[in-house]
Amino acid sequence: MVRRAQRYIIVIVLVGLTCLFISRVPCGEPVPLKRDLSLFPVNIGEWSGREMSEQAQGLPVDTDRSLYRKYTNEKGMPLYLYIGYWGGFRQGSDVFSGNYIEPGYMWDSVKERERVIEVKGESFPVREVLFAKGDYNISLLYWYQTPRGVTTKRFRGRLLYGIDAILNRRTNVALVKIYTGPFSGKESTYMITDRNSLTKEVFLQLSTFLPFNDEESR
Repeated sequence: MVRRAQRYIIVIVLVGLTCLFISRVPCGEPVPLKRDLSLFPVNIGEWSGREMSEQAQGLPVDTDRSLYRKYTNEKGMPLYLYIGYWGGFRQGSDVFSGNYIEPGYMWDSVKERERVIEVKGESFPVREVLFAKGDYNISLLYWYQTPRGVTTKRFRGRLLYGIDAILNRRTNVALVKIYTGPFSGKESTYMITDRNSLTKEVFLQLSTFLPFNDEESR
């Protein structure tokens, strides 16, 4: 228990020092996307998307590029996709803020778990969060993509962010969220299956847009 506490203290100190370093030492130029997010496919498999208003949802406003769409499949199942990309560090901006995960005002997190998505012989972690407000729920998956891989842990993300700033002078990162609209009761099996289907398709498409090496994103 003592050793674990010591490790946490060391990590906290490292994160603090890297944050201080980032704020005081100029990093390299912002890293551009491979392709602009406006070119992200509107039609993905059985899913068809349409643009949504970002301002109305309280989504991050400090990104370099972002995408917010509502995708619907042939069964009429709606899912929302948000991709936010920061090409470099911005003073006063916390890419890994928990506020960027919440679906909106007054939605409380009631359940969280780590999951692994399998796609074409590879796997990547996602964080599944169930939000509740009154009798309604929203189920959300999210992950961060960085030059050093995919992570769902905001604390670890900050650490990787700082390490990459020190070693490579780059601080680019992407946040990806896929979530349902409000629903009552439990999330049905078909909702989970459909959401996983879109998640796999999105992850495969991201490699042609985000400027991260394929090996580092496994």
